[in-house]
Amino acid sequence: MVPSWRRRGWIWLVAGTEDGVWAVRQLLALALPVRVQVVSPRACLAYGQLAANPAFQCQAMALRPADIQQVLAGREPPALVVDATHPFALRITRTLHTACGASAIPYLRLKRPRIQPGPATVVDRLEAVKDLGQSSLLAAIGSRSLARLVGWHGPRHTAARILPTATALQQALAAGLPPERIAPLQPISASHGEIRLPPDPGTSLEAALCRRWAVDVVLARQSGGTPERHWHRVCAAVGVSLWLLRRPDEPGPMATCTRETLSQKAQECLQNPRP
Repeated sequence: MVPSWRRRGWIWLVAGTEDGVWAVRQLLALALPVRVQVVSPRACLAYGQLAANPAFQCQAMALRPADIQQVLAGREPPALVVDATHPFALRITRTLHTACGASAIPYLRLKRPRIQPGPATVVDRLEAVKDLGQSSLLAAIGSRSLARLVGWHGPRHTAARILPTATALQQALAAGLPPERIAPLQPISASHGEIRLPPDPGTSLEAALCRRWAVDVVLARQSGGTPERHWHRVCAAVGVSLWLLRRPDEPGPMATCTRETLSQKAQECLQNPRP
């Protein structure tokens, strides 16, 4: 006999590409359709090998609270919402968790592990760069914070590794960075759900940028993902200090899982549908 929860709807996975591809494979094994929600059409490309599966669908759109409410209150709402968004994307996590509670739809948060910082310096606030003096800084924390970083540290002592998008480039230029100190590159990430780092970090593009700009300090996020792992290796290889912006605490009590427990926890949520 087919369990009743396998006859109920679909699973809504809100994710990027770091954990999303792997999570989709695990959730599809539960015999329910899976729809993954990503920010951009480019992100859907990482799920290309899954496109042939009729139980899988990739939707690209930045979610607003009204969009989330529309999905959860629709004629065919999801049986489970799995939140595998970036650890720093607290706004979407809070919104999803609150909306699921109000809609009585089970919510499950996939948490990344924390990487031991080792010799890296963990800072609580961006303002820490004010103490760098004339050191050369490479910012690898996205483009939204560049205006503040450049304002504190100056365009001559700041460089940026950003996503290869028009918006990111516009923000970097608007922050006052000269074009020769901007590197629009796709970040090192998990490939098809598996972490694959370059065998020699000293020959990577990131290492070349550090040498090109005579970087003293790299500022990255304590994300627990592949980019952070890569920066640890690169900075050690080229003798550069790594500063990590501390990962924020998860908002409030919620049902959580890890990669190792995702399948089990998802089944429990589906069998006992409580938000």
